[in-house]
Amino acid sequence: MKRSASSSTETAFVLLLGFLFLIDISIAACYILGTIILALFLLHLLRGGRFPLLPSFNWFFAAYIVFTLLSTVFSLDRAASIRDNKELLIFLLIPIYHWLLDSRKRVRLSLWVVLASAVFSSLAGIFTVFSKGIILNDRLTGFTSHWMTYSGLLMLPFIFFAVRLVLRHDDGKETAVVSLALVALLAAIAFSLTRNVWLGIAFSLALFLFFFRPRYFLALAPLLLVLVLLAPATVKSRVFSIVDLQDRSNRDRIYMAWSGWKIFQDRPWTGVGSHNIEKAILGNEARYRHPDAEQVNLHLHNNFLQILAERGVFALASFVLACLFILLQVLKRLKEQQGEGRALAAGTLFAFIGFLVAGLFEFNFGDSEIKFMLFFFISLPFLALPGETHAQTEPLR
Repeated sequence: MKRSASSSTETAFVLLLGFLFLIDISIAACYILGTIILALFLLHLLRGGRFPLLPSFNWFFAAYIVFTLLSTVFSLDRAASIRDNKELLIFLLIPIYHWLLDSRKRVRLSLWVVLASAVFSSLAGIFTVFSKGIILNDRLTGFTSHWMTYSGLLMLPFIFFAVRLVLRHDDGKETAVVSLALVALLAAIAFSLTRNVWLGIAFSLALFLFFFRPRYFLALAPLLLVLVLLAPATVKSRVFSIVDLQDRSNRDRIYMAWSGWKIFQDRPWTGVGSHNIEKAILGNEARYRHPDAEQVNLHLHNNFLQILAERGVFALASFVLACLFILLQVLKRLKEQQGEGRALAAGTLFAFIGFLVAGLFEFNFGDSEIKFMLFFFISLPFLALPGETHAQTEPLR
């Protein structure tokens, strides 16, 4: 029985590596592999395997799921919300990551797979730029369906591995490989023209350098300014458009905030239901559409506002508390750990901060692939690896 369980775990881990590599490449393949891994996880539990210990921020994710289901009951279009609720199954990735990433070797191998996939995706984007140029209306999507997904998937490993590179003292060969990989990721991110990702990276890495390597910050700030000035005209124009209130995209985000607030005022407790923002703005005699808005979006380009308008104030409170506890618990791990554990915690902390900052300008928590990657990184500091105290403020099974 033990040999059979071990074989099942080994198979699931190999599939997980394939899943992690394919996040940047094919969501359909990820869903297929994810379904098989989930079936193996359930089989593991049925055979008497223990449900992994999870950090206590997952209680708030559980509450978020409950309030999402409650909002579905009162949804403007219940069928649309029910179909959208399949995304809630993605939260099962957190215990699956804890189940399968149970050794330093497996963690290290999974990290290399994530980096390799990001580099492969970046090179595909760079090749596209060389073949057709940088075009704002036809931005890089790589193997994904949207440029927001493409750049958001590159942002998380870029921040994580940049922080880890600074804090770790690896051998020269590994440092060179990771450095070259980061150059490829940075180039693809720059060419993607995705401003929310730029802001997420800039804020999180500036914060990291300020607290951990202030001397680097002083040296890199002028270099960053030079890079912006020497960047291609399209990239430079996109950078300066961040603070341009006459930019159409910036104005639309203001109008979206207006629409979200109007929806909240009418439906504060349960919202309009997931996947119903567009229906709400276009319906009801367009009372939720700002008179100057030029277009109607499927979402409100802000995690917090989107959750508030879609699922209500209790779902938003659950999400905010989950984010707060993730930050606090990762900070605690950062103080407790040394060496590789400390680098993992720091990389996770600042990658998550980058996600939050980018999420002020994009509903990145609504993107399946982003959640695949995000849940992987926020699981890393809390894995029950041999020789380490498991990080729990309150065990959750």
